[in-house]
Amino acid sequence: MYTRRVLAILLANCVAALLVVHSAAADPADLAANANIFMYPKPYKVADLVLKSPSGTTVSLSQYRGRVVLLHFWSINCPACRLEEPLLQQVKQSFGHTGLEILAVNLVDPPAQVANHAYAHKTPFPVLFDGGKGFDLKVVTMAGKRTAFVVNPNKEAILEVPGFPTTYIVDSTGNAVGYSVGPARWNNGAALALLQNLVRKQGTQGPRASNPRVGPYTMR
Repeated sequence: MYTRRVLAILLANCVAALLVVHSAAADPADLAANANIFMYPKPYKVADLVLKSPSGTTVSLSQYRGRVVLLHFWSINCPACRLEEPLLQQVKQSFGHTGLEILAVNLVDPPAQVANHAYAHKTPFPVLFDGGKGFDLKVVTMAGKRTAFVVNPNKEAILEVPGFPTTYIVDSTGNAVGYSVGPARWNNGAALALLQNLVRKQGTQGPRASNPRVGPYTMR
C-alpha cells in the first residue's frame, strides 16, 4: 500500500513537471528553457547507491567513478518516463563509447516487473532496483508540498526525487553538477554540448572506471 501511495504522488508530480517543461521553452538562450536541465551553482558529492540488476548483479554508483553518469529515477507507469526513454537511448548510443553511463533506478515497481520491462525493451543501459539492499523512497511534506527522498539503509536522505522522471548528472569525480525533473530534451544542442564537455573533462580527472556487466539485456 505504501509503495502505491509513493507511486501515485510521484506520478502526480510527474504531470506537473511536464507542464513546467512546456511552459519553460519560451527562452531559447537558456539551457534550462531549452532542455529542462538545471545546473547547480556548486557541484556536490553524491552518496553511494548499492542496488541490484535483473541478472542479480550488485551494482554501486561508486563503481562508475571515472565516468559521467546520468542517474535516472523512473517508474514503469510514468508517461513522461516513456517520453524521455528514446532520448536516453540515443544518449547511450552517442556517448556510451566515450565513458558515459546511464543508471536507470526504479525503487517503486516490483523487481520482477522492472526486469521484464528491461528485457522487453532491450534497454541499452543498466536498469536497477533495491533488491533487499535497504534503499527506498520516502515521501515527505516540505513547505506544504509533497516530495520524496532516496533513503539509505541508515535511514539517511541522500537524494531528492520530486517526481518521475528525475535525473541527476554526475561527473567523473562523483559530484552532481545538474539535474532534471520531468523529461529532459537530451537531443537539444545545449544538452549535447553539456554532455560533450563533461565527457571531455573526465579524461583529465583520473583513470576511467571499469564497466561492470549488469545483465544480458545490456547492449555494449
